[in-house]
Amino acid sequence: MRNRFAALSLVFLSALAPAWAQMVEESLPRDPGPIDFICGDSYEQWILQSLAGDALVGLSPTGQAVPRLATSWRTQKDGAITFILRNDVRFTDGSPVTPEDVLWTFEEIRRDPKASPTKRAILEGAVARLQDGQVWLRSPKPPGRLLLELARVPVTQKGHPERGSGPFLYQKEPAAWTFLSREHFLKPRIDGIRFRLLPDPTAVLQALQKGWLTVGAPPPRPLTPPATHRVVVQPMNAQLVVWSHAGAGPLQLLERWRQDAFPPGLLGQNARPSRGLWPESLGFEPQAIENEAGPPRPPARLQLLYATGETLTENLLLALRERARRDGYELQLVPLEQAILVDRLRRGDFDLACSVVVFEPHPWAVLEYMEPKGPMNVTGWRDPRFAALAAGLRLPGEAGWRDLQSLWAGHPAALPILDFQSVVWVDKRLHVEPGVLGLYLGTPGAAGWRWNR
Repeated sequence: MRNRFAALSLVFLSALAPAWAQMVEESLPRDPGPIDFICGDSYEQWILQSLAGDALVGLSPTGQAVPRLATSWRTQKDGAITFILRNDVRFTDGSPVTPEDVLWTFEEIRRDPKASPTKRAILEGAVARLQDGQVWLRSPKPPGRLLLELARVPVTQKGHPERGSGPFLYQKEPAAWTFLSREHFLKPRIDGIRFRLLPDPTAVLQALQKGWLTVGAPPPRPLTPPATHRVVVQPMNAQLVVWSHAGAGPLQLLERWRQDAFPPGLLGQNARPSRGLWPESLGFEPQAIENEAGPPRPPARLQLLYATGETLTENLLLALRERARRDGYELQLVPLEQAILVDRLRRGDFDLACSVVVFEPHPWAVLEYMEPKGPMNVTGWRDPRFAALAAGLRLPGEAGWRDLQSLWAGHPAALPILDFQSVVWVDKRLHVEPGVLGLYLGTPGAAGWRWNR
């Protein structure tokens, strides 16, 4: 059935490939649903929002805050930031982007209980208003952290959470998500991008080898790309993370198993076992779980939830399950639809659960594990010493970060299993702009791509 599905997918792709010669052809592993700048929160949804929307600031390929909707900003002594908006940006219906749209986006994210947990955490405790016709924003967070995080909050039109002002116009087709370039200050140089749903890695590989996909991720095992494509390797702040609602005991088992659970051929060039608690790519030294008293022995059967349809994750977890059996543990793997998994995580209804996490390219990203309303604090983790330590963090590399990691190491609620890097095949005719967040999520992102003539 899998091979037949792959073959049918490729026939379908080949029939449509000539429609737009200059369209970039891509694929999605699962349906991201309709674009929703308020509630959408999956990785696929972030990609769509990055194409169809603009945030106040963007992130450069090296992870620095750069102008996007705001041409500039001023930081006051009390930490408040005033943003000066561009006057040449329009929503897809032709209406100008106004400060009122920015405020409505922020207020709706805080008001709607179904809003993206990531965006709600970014705006937690923030106050926004108009001041002299500009957007004024103050937050308990250090301005440097807030600026970087705001790149994840695209502005939507007041009353229209599906409408953005980005460099590409979203056009839903029966079997594709299509983005057409539009008049925009980033001046996109490709005609557009078309995504098709291809959950089967075999279908993706065959489409790449036949030249029917311009950009795509090959399987983890080392393969030579076709003559039409080249390899682009991007180090990323991405990990496969397991959360534990059953204390640190299961995590200490996983900490031991991750060292030798995965055959090298399975990981290929895409991943390596994690070594610490927080991403080394964000500047953190590897640190082990520190529980002097020793946690109680976990039960012999552990249930782990994960998102169905992610073939790589499933294969990795199967290898982890085999490693657990060597120590007398049964790791029961429970696949769930993505929406159901997210709901279970939000409600804390699990013992163990795992997902791939893509961190922002700054150390403050790990605070989402620990902050009371952080989107990655799905277990209700708390410690009375956290607030004082976090309040003292102003710059990356300060000594306070080591103290904070030691605090987490005493009773962590999550453990990374694997560190990922992005390996993609790209059509040699297409020049892309890689960055610390991958091909899409930075600035200029896909708007900076161009065809080599």
